[in-house]
Amino acid sequence: MSLSVSCFDLRRLGRCLPASLPALLLLAFCLPGLAPTEALAQGVVFQRSYIEPFPPGDRYRVLVVGDSLADGLWSGLYRAFQEDGNMEVVNKSKPSSGFVRADSYDWTKEIDDILKDDTYQMVVVMFGANDNQAIKSGKEYIKPGTDAWDELYGQRVEAFVKKLRAKGLAVYWAGLPIMRSPDDSDDAEELNDIYREKSFINGAKFIDTWSGFTDESGRYSAVGPDMSGQIRRLRDDDGVHFTPRGYLKLAHFAEKEIRRDLSLAKLERNIPLAGNEDEQAKVMGREVSPGKTVPPSGEASEAPAEGASEPAQAEAPAGDQAQGGAPAAAEGEAAEPAAPAIQQSKVGEVDVIRPAISQTTLDAAQNMTPQGAAASLADAENIASDLPGGLTALASISAVSDPSVASSKPRLPLAQRPYYRVLIKGEQLKPKAGRADDFSWPRS
Repeated sequence: MSLSVSCFDLRRLGRCLPASLPALLLLAFCLPGLAPTEALAQGVVFQRSYIEPFPPGDRYRVLVVGDSLADGLWSGLYRAFQEDGNMEVVNKSKPSSGFVRADSYDWTKEIDDILKDDTYQMVVVMFGANDNQAIKSGKEYIKPGTDAWDELYGQRVEAFVKKLRAKGLAVYWAGLPIMRSPDDSDDAEELNDIYREKSFINGAKFIDTWSGFTDESGRYSAVGPDMSGQIRRLRDDDGVHFTPRGYLKLAHFAEKEIRRDLSLAKLERNIPLAGNEDEQAKVMGREVSPGKTVPPSGEASEAPAEGASEPAQAEAPAGDQAQGGAPAAAEGEAAEPAAPAIQQSKVGEVDVIRPAISQTTLDAAQNMTPQGAAASLADAENIASDLPGGLTALASISAVSDPSVASSKPRLPLAQRPYYRVLIKGEQLKPKAGRADDFSWPRS
C-alpha cells in the first residue's frame, strides 16, 4: 500500500492521538524529511536537528508567508525574537491571498521569486482566512466542503510544501485557531485537517493553535490569559483575527517549536567535550571573542609547548590506573604528580581541549553511586517536558525506588504500567472497592 493511501486518516488521528500513539510513531519513521536519530557508544541518543546547524554568518533568517493572519503572526514572532542577535524574521505575507484565488495571487509560483533573491533557513506559514470559497476548475466552480474541493485544495497545499522542503527549509505550518462563528470554526477544522495531513506527509511541522484560544469548555473566547498571565482581550471584533496581545500569544506556539529545534541544531554543531563557547569556536575554526583566550585564564598558566606531547603523558597513567586499579608509581617512590588543568587529544582530525579529570575524582564518583542504583536508573523511563526558553525538563520514573530490591520485584511492561495507561493513553483505571472513586451501589 502506498503512503498516500495509508495516510488518509491522519486528519482523524490528531483527535485521538493518545490511543494512536504507536501508529503515529511507526508512521514517523516512514515520512520523508524527518530527522533520524543517532545512538552514541555511551548509550545516549541525540536527535538530529530539523534546522540547518551551520547558517551563513552564524545568523538564522526566518521567512513568514501567508495571508492577513500570517501578517499578524509575523508581528508576534518579530517581538518574540527581537532580542536574539542571530535571528532575523522577514515578512513576505500578503493579505487577501490564499490557495483558492490562484488567478489573483499564485503562491506556488510567487514563492520561487521570494526564495530566489534571499537565503532563509526557516519558514513559518499560515493560510486560511480567505480560502472558504469555491475553486474554479476549468469551466466549473467546486464548492467548499466537498471531497473534490478538499482534493484540489490539498494538491495546491502539498505542491507549496514540497517547494519549500526542496529548498532545504525547516517548514512550520501554523494551524487556524477556533473562530467565533460556528460555521467559520467548522471550515477552519476542515482546513486544519488538510494542513496537518500534507505537513506530516511532506516533512513539515504542523503547529496546533486551536486550544490556545478556547475557554474551559473548549468554546471560542475573545478574552484569555496573555503572555504575562493577565486576562486580556486576544481576538479582534471580527472573531477571526487577533489583537496585538493575541498575535504575540499566537506566535508563541511557533516560537516554542523553533527554539527547541534551534537548541538541537546548536547541540549538533558543537564538538563533544570541547568545552565552553570560546573553545568551541577555536576547535571549529571560528574567531574567539575579543579579550578572551583559550583555555580561559585561571585554569592553567601555560599550555603544553609541543601540542599533544604533555597531555599524552598525562593520559597514559590514567589509563593504567583504570585498567589495573593501582597507581603507576612503585611503592616508596614519590607521590603521583598533580594532573594538568587541561587535557588535549585528537578526535579524528580535530584537536579536542577539555578539563583533565584525575583518577582520584573518577574513583570518588564511582563509589558515590552503587551499582544497583545505576542499574535502576538505566531501566527507568524518561519523560520530557518543554520549558520556556528552549529548555527541556527530564523526569525519570521507575517502578522500584529501592535498589536493593530491584531484582526481586517483577517489572511490568511499559504499556501495562498505571502511569502510562492513565497519563499517556488516557485510560480510566478500575476503582478499588471502598476507594473515593468507587461509585458502585450498594456500598460495600
